Amino acid sequence: MLETHYDSIFSKASLAEALKSIRSKSSGIDKELLDKFKADSLKNIEELHQELASGNYAPQPIKKITIAKDKTETRPIALASLRDKVVQRALVDAIDPYFDEQMSNKSYGYRKEKSATRAINRCRDFINRGYFWVYKTDIKNFFETIDHDRLLSLLDREIADKKIVRLISLYLKNGGFKHRDYVEHYEGIHQGDILSPLLSNIYLNEMDRYIERKEIEFVRYADDFVLFFKKRDQIEKPVRKLKEFLESLSLTLGEEKSYEANLFREGFGFLGVYFRDKEVKIDNERLQKKISKLFEIAREAKEPEKFVKKINLFLDGLTLYYLKIIDPKSSQFKLLYNGLIDASAQYVYLKKKEGKLKNKKDFKKPFESLYLLKEVSITQHKETIERIVSKGFEKYLATKSYTKGEEKLKRSKQKYAKSFAATSVLYVSQFGAYLGMSKNSITIKLKGKVVAKMPKKQCEHIIIAGKAISISSNMVYLCAREDIAIDFVDGHDAPFASLYSSRNTYPKMALMQLEIIQQNKALILAKGFILGKSKNQLNYLKYLDRYHNDVGANIKKIEKKIKVNIKGASSTSQLMGYEGEISTLYWQSLVVIIEEKSNFKGRENRGAKDLVNASLNYGYAILYARIQHALLKAGLALHISFLHTMQDGKPTLVYDLVEEFRAFVVDRAIISMINQNEPLKIDKKGRLSEASCRLIVQNVKERLGVYTKHKKASKKVETILQEQAYLLARHVRGEERYKPFIGKY
Repeated sequence: MLETHYDSIFSKASLAEALKSIRSKSSGIDKELLDKFKADSLKNIEELHQELASGNYAPQPIKKITIAKDKTETRPIALASLRDKVVQRALVDAIDPYFDEQMSNKSYGYRKEKSATRAINRCRDFINRGYFWVYKTDIKNFFETIDHDRLLSLLDREIADKKIVRLISLYLKNGGFKHRDYVEHYEGIHQGDILSPLLSNIYLNEMDRYIERKEIEFVRYADDFVLFFKKRDQIEKPVRKLKEFLESLSLTLGEEKSYEANLFREGFGFLGVYFRDKEVKIDNERLQKKISKLFEIAREAKEPEKFVKKINLFLDGLTLYYLKIIDPKSSQFKLLYNGLIDASAQYVYLKKKEGKLKNKKDFKKPFESLYLLKEVSITQHKETIERIVSKGFEKYLATKSYTKGEEKLKRSKQKYAKSFAATSVLYVSQFGAYLGMSKNSITIKLKGKVVAKMPKKQCEHIIIAGKAISISSNMVYLCAREDIAIDFVDGHDAPFASLYSSRNTYPKMALMQLEIIQQNKALILAKGFILGKSKNQLNYLKYLDRYHNDVGANIKKIEKKIKVNIKGASSTSQLMGYEGEISTLYWQSLVVIIEEKSNFKGRENRGAKDLVNASLNYGYAILYARIQHALLKAGLALHISFLHTMQDGKPTLVYDLVEEFRAFVVDRAIISMINQNEPLKIDKKGRLSEASCRLIVQNVKERLGVYTKHKKASKKVETILQEQAYLLARHVRGEERYKPFIGKY
């Protein structure tokens, strides 16, 4: 029996030692950061010790998240608070040696002096001794189905100081928050807790001892295990009896992953390794994933030194497991080696293509420390590096010859994308027009006669911009069901009304938005919106400066203000002040760029009567409507904003998100129209002509419909806009940090 006392486990010294061994920087529900906790460790350890000694300690609720297990499954993960990690670490360090001595030597998971590699070698040993029939299986939902009472009974039988058992029972019963909802915990152990691996082995040791009593050879790693037999007819009865025994532990075999295997024929897979006859290979799918990781590093690494460092770290990890299994003379080793060479050459090609590194010398020097999976002479290493660099340069020269053809394809793609985007908008401005449905088309009638039609599948947005226009209830129903936006605009600024479904109201989200403001966390989002706006203005000026070369000074000033002021702002009001300074420089630059094409004197908001400002305002009206529908679709409350001051009756969150897209969508569309002398007209009252409004709608929708690079993929701008709305919603729910959209030119 374990005679260690509770008080000795949780002395100040043992808690301090436990803190030293905590490496994970993932935070729990308390959001306590490891570096900060360690910086004030004396105080934190003292408080923790007092709570444990007085019996007032209780673990904080865990933070529940899920991670991808494979392409179809996810795994629940528990993130404990930092203080609870320290307590669990001290507890495991104290009781693990005792329980480890009780465990079977055929159990290899989560144990000192044991490993997956040793489990593989134990399997090899059984195969070499003639055990050519196996039964490969696992425990179904093992971690989620462990019976608390049975586990506590096992612990109670082995641990003298019942205060330790009571503490473990608190961890077992401790629930957690998934998003903002508390989830009780009645069975199972939390995957992610420091204590859980030990508890899982204690629970399954009952099974291990049962199998040993039946004189069956086996190897277990966590909840996966393999039974070894010399004959086929030895399998059926022991497996049936094992299933019955597991029922007494409230466990069942995962039948979907259970199978018999004859090593002479099909073989079997275990721990990412494939056994057949006496041959051992890495599972091909896993090996391909490792090779894919090499190419991923090649895509993401910036400087050659960082590429080499990341590759070497990754390969060091492989040497601890996979390279101990793969025969250096095997085809799998050759596949991995060629993958390393090709990924390294791909890195050279990508950097050469970007123009950041021009000469072979730029690569050869950093690549001197690249690990090549096997020991070679200095001469051989230099020759291999020379081959890698030359291969990358050859690919660059080969692809350069046909990129012109690709540019033609891109232009053709953008041409049709613009066309499809523009024709997806139904713009209605005729006095007395009537909108209705006719079979599968939306119709516009004047005085009872159909004057225009659009297939409902083609329509994404309806803009009503005239007087005495009516719309049928069937039409409203269709638009609500098919998610077709309906907006009413006048001849000047923003839409004055929009129709949207009641399905788009989410009170919970509104409360979460308010909570961000109440907790003074709105500045993070406000900075994101302004950073996106300022960088997009900057990038647009850089793009225009290629052809005008007269706004370079303002570009440098904006760059400095973004770097120093925006990122360093400590309040929203300060942030808005810096944004105003950047916008002034931006509009001053645009005045210079289009001065020969217009009488534009600078930016005016509502009520502007010059052609450029009126056109910009009308373009923003279209963009506001699109942003509004994206936010509604993401479930956000339009009236609760983080940058702009909230106002009754105004969708101020729309004003927040629109900032990132103004320059990239509307400014670029309108300035381009001015530069190309498109027929925009304005009357003496400052109202755009109907034809001008139609033309602006078409150009803005074309900008929304074009493809651009975003997160390493080619996407429509309107798709990115919707993704940003969803990203904002995830940030509000605490699932992901918000990053602004920054367009590429």
